[in-house]
Amino acid sequence: MKKKLIAAGMTAVMTAGLLAGCGGGSESEGTTEDGKKKVTVWAWDVEYNIPIMEEAAKRYEAKHDDVDIEVVEYSYDDITQKINTYLTAGTTDGLPDIILSEDANVQKYIQSYPGEFKDMSDIVDFSNFAQYKVEVLTMDDGIYGVPFDIGTEGLFYRSDYLEQAGYTEEDMMDLTWDEYIEIGKKVKEVTGKNMLNLDPDSMNFMRDCMQASGTWYFTEDGDVNIAGNPVIEEGTRIYKALMDADIVELTSGWSEMAAALNNGDVASITTGCWIVPTITAQEDQSGLWRVADMPRLNVEGGTNYGNRGGSNWLVLENSPNSDIAADFLNEIYANDVDFYETILRDVGAAGAYIPAQSSEAYDEPVEFFGGQAIWADFAEWAQKVPAVNLGVYSDEADNALITCMPNVLDGSQDIPTMLGEAQELVEQQIQ
Repeated sequence: MKKKLIAAGMTAVMTAGLLAGCGGGSESEGTTEDGKKKVTVWAWDVEYNIPIMEEAAKRYEAKHDDVDIEVVEYSYDDITQKINTYLTAGTTDGLPDIILSEDANVQKYIQSYPGEFKDMSDIVDFSNFAQYKVEVLTMDDGIYGVPFDIGTEGLFYRSDYLEQAGYTEEDMMDLTWDEYIEIGKKVKEVTGKNMLNLDPDSMNFMRDCMQASGTWYFTEDGDVNIAGNPVIEEGTRIYKALMDADIVELTSGWSEMAAALNNGDVASITTGCWIVPTITAQEDQSGLWRVADMPRLNVEGGTNYGNRGGSNWLVLENSPNSDIAADFLNEIYANDVDFYETILRDVGAAGAYIPAQSSEAYDEPVEFFGGQAIWADFAEWAQKVPAVNLGVYSDEADNALITCMPNVLDGSQDIPTMLGEAQELVEQQIQ
């Protein structure tokens, strides 16, 4: 059956408007007009998540002709708003059976709304997934969702710029951030190109440092863990060193970041493997890019393996067909290797399902990256990413550092003092 893609508006809706007109009905009414069991999925991105879920639905329906899976497009912000609005109001009428959630939002959902998301721990064999992804979904003894794609990080770099500066592919592997900065100085001296781009209104760099070093803004008990945290202290030192070295292209938002890559303004970027389609969109740069593992902090526990982004599928426990939804996710996302091979080749999506990562699709050389089998590298690195508990208030911690970081950059505060103030800000916000 051809899947139905429903374009839902991008305009934000006020709480009263969201709840008005529910009339006791549900986004997933349970059955279709022809009597099939209906499973509704909310997701964003018509170029990535939507076609992937369409492929999964097609496979499941081929074996379960009594089920109809309807994929509904909403923006990321709309999904987050609607979930919070409805569940805060104590109603699931109007909500789907399955939602897509980024890693960073999962703990907010499952801790804020206990009992609203299905525990999948007795349904799915989670030993087959990258464990840092399983950690994101875990609360107490439950695992509340199924991992989807990974955001395993790599150091994407222009091999032509690096060669001009005298560096080989071997030189770019297993770097520390200090070594990376020295390379960046040489690259700029020779080519005039900045080494990387950073968004001053984002703390993705700090998140990268923490994930790769096995720590976070908060302890396992939820206490703020910023002041005196050796990883955040070292990450801040490196952040300032990057700026002081004058090798950073400051960009704001996705469009400027992508333009800096595609226009050849920067020599490298450290980010998740989902950036591949953006880089390869510039066809005249084919053969000029390579990927190494990301630089590491010189701290105890520091590794060259991080993760940025990635998503998961969560089932609403009280939806009309939550059991069918859970079976669907288990059958396709937790068992179908061919499905993962298909979405890797067709969409460039690297899944968190470990058995699929040994398939031939991952070993295929990618011409754009000089014949490097980049997906095999990402699959290997994904197994080495430290697991961390992202907690509930990461956005608040990001905002505190964004506010306070300029005081270190301009030399008006030392790092310990600044991080102490940032910790106080976060503690005030979450009390």
